Amino acid sequence: MDNVIKLNDIVKIYGTGQSKVVALNNVSLEISKGEYISIMGPSGSGKSTLLNILGCMDTATSGQYYINGRDVSKLKRKDFNRIRNCEVSFIFQNFALLKNYSVYENVELPLCHRKMSHREKKNKIMSYLDKLGIADLANKKPTEISGGQQQRVAIARALVSDAGIILADEPTGALDQKTGRELMELLSTINNEGKTIIIVTHDKNVASNCKRNILLTDGQIVEDTPSIV
Repeated sequence: MDNVIKLNDIVKIYGTGQSKVVALNNVSLEISKGEYISIMGPSGSGKSTLLNILGCMDTATSGQYYINGRDVSKLKRKDFNRIRNCEVSFIFQNFALLKNYSVYENVELPLCHRKMSHREKKNKIMSYLDKLGIADLANKKPTEISGGQQQRVAIARALVSDAGIILADEPTGALDQKTGRELMELLSTINNEGKTIIIVTHDKNVASNCKRNILLTDGQIVEDTPSIV
């Protein structure tokens, strides 16, 4: 399989002097297309920092990061914007939906700067809403639907961009156990359709659904193993 992500000796340092914090310490990692990975570790281990670097929301202090074969350090700001709009999508714990926008408008956001007709956009958005079982909620506001439904909206927004890589930060953290299990089944289905999924989680049950588990401690990878299901 082809690597969609490759990290070589990634270091991320925040602050200087006595306030210096080494969030990531010489992290090297290769991720192939279609993998389904959990990243676990105690608070402060560097999980979210790693996810933000993978999603081009932050940059490394040193080391090389390649996404789909391109060296991120050599890219311009417009390239970062395109990566976040077309190649990588985020699913957040708190859903990150705009409360004054409808479900339809929230899902439409990644397409706002695409050269697509209104009909193309509508067909694409409604197909994902239908796939996720929330087409009937298209005109509702996020405050009018349940937490599980809001997370499905967030997933639809992540999928509508057609990004090959989906990064999820504690996606079940704000959900009850039953809804969390349903979400993980949904992500497994999406992975089986070919998406590369990387999940930061503290929940071992979530990690057990993934096919590869990475454990971070003090900014370093201390375990990288296939999941035992």
